[in-house]
Amino acid sequence: MDFVHDVIVRKRDGGELDEPRLRTFVAGVVSGAVPSYQASALLMAMVLRGLSDDETLWLARAMIDSGKTLDLGVLRRPVLDKHSSGGVGDKVTLVLAPLVAACGAVFGKMSGRGLGHTGGTLDKLESIPGFRVKLPQGDFLRQLERIGVAVVSQSERVVPADRLLYALRDVTGTVESDGLIAASIMAKKVASGTSAVALDLKVGRGAFAADLAHAREIGRLCRLIGDACGRPTTCLFSAMEQPLGRAVGNRLEVEEAWQVLSGEGPADVRELVLELAAELLPSADLGLDAGEARARAEAALDDGRAAEHFERWCFVQGGDWRPGQFHRLAGHETEAPQDGFVTRVDALAVGRAAQVAGAGRQTVDDKVDPAAGVLLHHKLGEAVAAGEPLATVFSRDPARRQEAGALLEAAFTLADRPAPAAPLILGRA
Repeated sequence: MDFVHDVIVRKRDGGELDEPRLRTFVAGVVSGAVPSYQASALLMAMVLRGLSDDETLWLARAMIDSGKTLDLGVLRRPVLDKHSSGGVGDKVTLVLAPLVAACGAVFGKMSGRGLGHTGGTLDKLESIPGFRVKLPQGDFLRQLERIGVAVVSQSERVVPADRLLYALRDVTGTVESDGLIAASIMAKKVASGTSAVALDLKVGRGAFAADLAHAREIGRLCRLIGDACGRPTTCLFSAMEQPLGRAVGNRLEVEEAWQVLSGEGPADVRELVLELAAELLPSADLGLDAGEARARAEAALDDGRAAEHFERWCFVQGGDWRPGQFHRLAGHETEAPQDGFVTRVDALAVGRAAQVAGAGRQTVDDKVDPAAGVLLHHKLGEAVAAGEPLATVFSRDPARRQEAGALLEAAFTLADRPAPAAPLILGRA
């Protein structure tokens, strides 16, 4: 019987796959020896039957070994990293990366592009004219040593199995597996060579995990892999019922990140960044506990050091950063139909509106418009008068503006009384 057929049947019938079988499967996907129809069948069996802790760990290790693993030991300093499970208006990396460097640590990250209703860090950085997200490994290392911060695109030689398997999962309805998700996240983090990782796992309408229990399970599996591979991993669980901040869209989010870096900007973005800094900086060999780390990060935001490091980072990676010189596109306003209080801002609907406007992509080959997006004028708990703008959508295409505007109208709920305040940080592990 064909080996791959045997593996598919074994998993289909509820059996556990051992490490040699998983390694052979992953190697076959990368080499092309395992055809896509068989790989897809096994992925579906994994989704339906689930993966044990051992299977999840073995799969992650096989994926790590499918390509090149970066060695950042030459820097002789811990290199810190952060991963978000995706959200709407999530511009945290744009603030956290230079902030960590401003605090005396090193932040190095391989990032990806946005797909669907969630934005990608690379798309946001590329909305800055000239910013180069592709760097040779030598330049990546030299930049980390020189200025303490670099965010680049994922190398095709690092974890190639993940790229191939995710492409299949995306088109075969096999994304929804906690083991596959955790293995995908952590394989890239381990292979990228960073020393410690903070995970920001989103929970709510605009996130992959609809509830905290689901997010905690993904976090548990990620920490399991991180511990086994010598990568200390902490998890922060944050709410994504409404968008983070007020800007959704690539250049709009860069502008908002700059506000936070300058000591201003939305309070929720600042708070999440500071919480993640408090998770990461104690791993930087600076002698800081979580409280001291947060205090140092707050000072760096307020005294201008974080903004200076952002400017330096943009300059070194070729970006022509000029705050305040961003020209917005024509906008369509969604107005409040009555007086009241905002009791709901559906993050998923806002994310889809930004995507329709041109800020997101349906497939990995789609182009995004860096200037398209949504700006929220009101968020949860805020009072609004009839006729006041709730949000503005920006797009080059009038038809897209109208379609996105209709999505925004459905995203807001108003009531006579404000709803109870909802926490941003839901837990940690």
